[in-house]
Amino acid sequence: MKSIYMSNNSTMKFQFSIYFFATLFSSLSTAQIFFSEYAEGSSYNKYLEIYNYSSETISLNEYAFPSCSNGCDVDGEWDYMNYFPEGAIVNPGDVYVITHPFVTDSDPDNEYYTPEIATYSNHEFSYLSNGDDVFAIIEIESGLVIDIIGEVGPDPGTGWDVAGVENATKDHTLVRKSSVLSGNSGGWVNSAGTNENDSEWIVLDNEIWINLGSHIYDAESAIWGCTDPIAENFNPDATIDDGSCEYVEVYISGCYWCEFAVNYFDFNAPNTGNNMTIAISDFSNLISGDVIGVFYVDDEGFIGCGGSVDFEGNQTAIAAWGDDSSTILVDGFSNGDSFIFLVFRDGVVYETNTILSNTPPFTNNYGNNNFAQISTLSIEGEFIEECILPLGVGEDCSEFFDISENQNVKKQVLLYTDLFGRILNNKSNAKFSICIYDDGTVEKKYFLNQ
Repeated sequence: MKSIYMSNNSTMKFQFSIYFFATLFSSLSTAQIFFSEYAEGSSYNKYLEIYNYSSETISLNEYAFPSCSNGCDVDGEWDYMNYFPEGAIVNPGDVYVITHPFVTDSDPDNEYYTPEIATYSNHEFSYLSNGDDVFAIIEIESGLVIDIIGEVGPDPGTGWDVAGVENATKDHTLVRKSSVLSGNSGGWVNSAGTNENDSEWIVLDNEIWINLGSHIYDAESAIWGCTDPIAENFNPDATIDDGSCEYVEVYISGCYWCEFAVNYFDFNAPNTGNNMTIAISDFSNLISGDVIGVFYVDDEGFIGCGGSVDFEGNQTAIAAWGDDSSTILVDGFSNGDSFIFLVFRDGVVYETNTILSNTPPFTNNYGNNNFAQISTLSIEGEFIEECILPLGVGEDCSEFFDISENQNVKKQVLLYTDLFGRILNNKSNAKFSICIYDDGTVEKKYFLNQ
């Protein structure tokens, strides 16, 4: 599930006071583990290998490795929450290997599980993947996905493609490249890649385990530091967050409210030269004159139109345009982006409930020259930004309203807070947030789960 947010600062009104404290508080430590190897071989020759790239011993009791079997039973939820044994640890620079239980001498042929894998086993687990079972590493307390193999969703069939190899999660061994410095945070599409160069994985033939038990990690290319731009000690050169981010503690008081602005969304997209086709096979809920738009979210979190089409009563398709990397500004989809579908009808923007086909060659995410198909499209309620209620006791704060009219000065984000004035380290944790800039202006951020 991807969280995105939309902003409207032209209709936002806010009066506030901020109190800064001399002391700073640090963010929670960032998990420094990821899947370093995965194998799905014949019978029970399967395993997951987890690597600790930190300089400290990590207790795995703070983490879990949830899974779904043959697709998730409930969309967006794990079928099984799998936990590590009490006291399980992984030492710095070392690996932790999860294997199927070893078949003992009770099986005279011992055909199910090679002793070579058993040598490295730290944890026996009876339900490893048959190729189409997604596994992740998550932080138990927050539910944050640290790393994932496969996608949460319907059964992919035989397995997932990796590095251009069809169904590579079935009857193959996957080894994480040494250049990968951290987990994919749930972004399997980009992690799997489309070829040998853009994938984070090396795909080996079936039952090749020469790398099991250790992992090569290119630590020399890693730069440790705070990677959160809103932190006081943000390091723009850092490639791995070391958990050192520090934030100013603030309290906010005052009044603010919002007005409707969604009908000003632009349903026009530039032709960037790169695109993919999204076919609309279900148009039973559309009427002639509807405009169907597909939207993306840029690096700043703003929604943008990546393509649209006028519905004229017949089966149609949308050209979803990819970002033109030759320009500084994001003007289209990036590979792996999710789609947000909105419908413009009679001057009103509506949300949609869409289901995309998983049948090849269709994909659920953006990729240049790929194909997607909307198999189900229904019109939901009016797409509006719900108004934020005043923080005060119903008083009229319009007399305090004062926002600079100088639109030519480049604004810098000072901080993000929720409605109660609490700092947001991860902006996607709240449905609403307040973005405060150094020039005193304020924007409301509205999160939408997609």
